[in-house]
Amino acid sequence: MIGDTFWRFQEENMELKMRKTDLGETLQWTDYMSLSFTQHVITETLRVGNIISGIMRKAVRDVEVKGHLIPKGWRVFMYFRSVHLDDMLYEDPCKFNPWRWKEKDMSTSSFTPFGGGLRLCPGLDLARLEASIFLHHLVTSFRWVAEEDHIVNFPTVRLKGGMPIRVTAKD
Repeated sequence: MIGDTFWRFQEENMELKMRKTDLGETLQWTDYMSLSFTQHVITETLRVGNIISGIMRKAVRDVEVKGHLIPKGWRVFMYFRSVHLDDMLYEDPCKFNPWRWKEKDMSTSSFTPFGGGLRLCPGLDLARLEASIFLHHLVTSFRWVAEEDHIVNFPTVRLKGGMPIRVTAKD
């Protein structure tokens, strides 16, 4: 799966680079956002390894949630990872699978890396654009070799060795 994902991701970005180079044009916002598989990769990365692990809220009145009383004044921590890795919401949730976003709706309450509702992050589109630009240039202009490492999931997602990687420019 990872090999297929990488090749599809690289192919999509190389096609865009070649098309823009042949036309003598520079890349625009719409070009980056048109990279549909790249957007799926970004979405899946946010689902599996969200930077924000959760949010805390204070109950302003007594609230009942699924038979549990949350008294006024109590603080509740919404742990995003528990939602993003729920096997009732995502098939094989611990597996990195950007293909799942081809048909899945991102506007549901089960995908919350940028919050939701009135508290939706206003930088959502900018963050996606920045990730798209970085990934586009990484995959089209560089090659890399990553050393073996292990994922640590708690309290945040990170690589135990700090993600050792050697990057070199393509010829």
